[in-house]
Amino acid sequence: MEMDKEKVLNILRNSSNLPLDLIRRLLSDKDKDIKHEAWNYVISNVRDKDFLLELLSFHDTGTRYRAWNSVPEFVERGILTLEEVIKRKEHFLEMLKDSNKVVRALSWYVTLKPLLEMNVVSLGEVLSYSPFLCELINSEFHEVVEGVMQEFKITCKFI
Repeated sequence: MEMDKEKVLNILRNSSNLPLDLIRRLLSDKDKDIKHEAWNYVISNVRDKDFLLELLSFHDTGTRYRAWNSVPEFVERGILTLEEVIKRKEHFLEMLKDSNKVVRALSWYVTLKPLLEMNVVSLGEVLSYSPFLCELINSEFHEVVEGVMQEFKITCKFI
């Protein structure tokens, strides 16, 4: 059953107890607005630990990126523990080389620092992924790449 976009957005904005199966579907919707609103719903309403842990390894890396960005908040609020997050760090590290360049660049630029500060990942672990950062140097993300290189003292070898 296809619902029209405005109806879906209204349901997300005005509900607090939707089935997680529905949210899971909407978090991988092709429509960016629906995905965004579904994520806002998660942040405002979802306290289900298992569901939030599942989002850390979600197949849709746009949603997975948002979940990892929220890790400091989830841990601070006591919804997730640091140990639970650390166990799943491979799913964050994968995003440092994601085929979606937006996800890849933002994972380096936005998500990495808080996770380093929380000791979820170490700089040593991250540095082995630096060729995937360096690949973006000639893309529209070159300023992001340069900022990350400076901050974490990463050098790119160009042959």
